[in-house]
Amino acid sequence: MQLRPILIILTLAATSILGCNRQSDAPADTSPTQSASATPESKIPAFTPINDAPTLTEDSLHAVEQKYSCQLPDDYRKFLLKNNGGFPSPDCVDFEEAGQKTASDVFCFFAIGDERAWASMEWHHNTYSGRLPKNMLPIARDSCGNLWLLCVGGEHAGSVFFWDHGSFDTFDETDLANWPRVATSFTKFRDNLRIFDAAAKNDVVPSRYALVKQTTERMAKKNDANFSTRANPEFVFLCHCDEDGDISMQFVRYKIHAAITHTCGYSRLRAIEGVIKEGQTRLPE
Repeated sequence: MQLRPILIILTLAATSILGCNRQSDAPADTSPTQSASATPESKIPAFTPINDAPTLTEDSLHAVEQKYSCQLPDDYRKFLLKNNGGFPSPDCVDFEEAGQKTASDVFCFFAIGDERAWASMEWHHNTYSGRLPKNMLPIARDSCGNLWLLCVGGEHAGSVFFWDHGSFDTFDETDLANWPRVATSFTKFRDNLRIFDAAAKNDVVPSRYALVKQTTERMAKKNDANFSTRANPEFVFLCHCDEDGDISMQFVRYKIHAAITHTCGYSRLRAIEGVIKEGQTRLPE
């Protein structure tokens, strides 16, 4: 399939201008606008802690396991004891979705026991209750509010999956078989994070990573040279797509976006290009 040129239209929601706090919980970082190398390198990522995230103990992790009736994989448990959430660098995940090559970012790994919506594993578990597949814990999100899920039971225990919260109502989103498995363990998922390769072409449509990267760079050029998504963790990118396939991105408050957005423009773009079947918009209950 030949992909026609896609116009990226930058639009800023009012909240992105009035609500951004440059003295926020996260350090100013250029991710996901970091420079791409000619040959992306995999390496164990560095983690910038989430400010004021609670320090975890074995007792607190045991309480989590009791609360969610699960057993945390050993590698994820060790990660939480050392890093209760955090911002990884590099942050790009390459994977296949609906048989197509794509990429997205790990904006942050969630913290346990944190009361801030954007940082809290518990908040995401509660917010998406009834929508997530069985035996899944949300452990991280990307810059568009989609989730990285860790399987804590069943035949895929320990594996990490990608879950798009903005999909069409054309399939059962609670069926794990409908979501791409991106790693067979938390360790492999973490260690496979890499620098985004801007020269790499996706099969049909631009990746979420590419769209966010382009928009972030334009926002920095147009509004504030020091702008970064990590300096504004309470905000997230919302994708719109018109009937011609033209994309616009808005920077909106995360808590609202996560709770009410059930279908986004990225799914519509994929449907226009024939990657997925378009259907009814998912609506909040």
